[in-house]
Amino acid sequence: MQDSATMENPCSLETIDKDELIRILIEALPEIREQLGLEYADLERATNIGAKRITAFEEGRQRPRWSEYLSLVFVLWRDEKGRGMVEEKGLFPEELKLAFSVNRNAH
Repeated sequence: MQDSATMENPCSLETIDKDELIRILIEALPEIREQLGLEYADLERATNIGAKRITAFEEGRQRPRWSEYLSLVFVLWRDEKGRGMVEEKGLFPEELKLAFSVNRNAH
């Protein structure tokens, strides 16, 4: 028997291509950060991911963990311009919104 959370939200994180989303983020992050006028220190404060680590993501020397991906996307998402860029790049697909039960009308 399924629990009520599973019945209400049939989308699961297991169906999301996390590797592909992380790849897209690594590619898009420098442009998004620049367009939003965010310094590495700004993202570090907002996500608790070290500025050197974020730099390493952008340079392809390190790969974000899934939790770091989510932190970065959620921080970018909270800004209206950032939300548009996140949507445009496909960084917060409907499947992920459903998995987190994000109501688009509430933002």
